[in-house]
Amino acid sequence: MRFFTLILFFTFTLVALSAYLLLSLNSEIVLIDLLFTEIQLSLGTALLSFFIIGFLVTLVLELINSFRRNKIKE
Repeated sequence: MRFFTLILFFTFTLVALSAYLLLSLNSEIVLIDLLFTEIQLSLGTALLSFFIIGFLVTLVLELINSFRRNKIKE
């Protein structure tokens, strides 16, 4: 195995272990009030899902900003 592949494997394992611990240690049920709907989730699931949604929103906005900068430079 190459060094980069090994580092990638350890990083993936660390992220998966962190997600598992976040889900298992935060098992309290919380009520999330969306505009017309109320959802009951465990605290760990809510934290993990909102983190992933925030990451994806940030990624999309950064990509839009990057493409806009490249278009302005040309």
